[in-house]
Amino acid sequence: MKELTFVGLDRFDRPAYKDENGGFWKDLNFGKGEPDLHRSSPADDIDGEPDYRITGGYTLINQYRENPYRFSYMMLDKLRADCETYFLGISNRSRTIDIAGTIAEMKERWNNLPEDGKPEWLTWEKIMRYEREAELI
Repeated sequence: MKELTFVGLDRFDRPAYKDENGGFWKDLNFGKGEPDLHRSSPADDIDGEPDYRITGGYTLINQYRENPYRFSYMMLDKLRADCETYFLGISNRSRTIDIAGTIAEMKERWNNLPEDGKPEWLTWEKIMRYEREAELI
């Protein structure tokens, strides 16, 4: 039985595992549900292309599971960047974005995250500062 240890994500965000012989295996399900493991080609390259599917038994060590809030974090970061760049930053209050709508969506997405999953890079205080700087309150 092969032991596959999670070692990181490849350049396409696929979870990569390393076997006891130094070969890499990739989960083509991206850490969602049951793994669909394929050998990396070349076998010693984490960023190689997936090749043949694993056959036989295997055990996963430190199995990777995608964060269920990943998309929310990505959207929050995009909204933050829009706010900082297009309205408060170099574009100097550009009208290309609806700043009130952007901040409202930022608040809603932030509030929908679990308490232990609130991002350190975007605090409630920072969102409220954006709102004040945009002169919405």
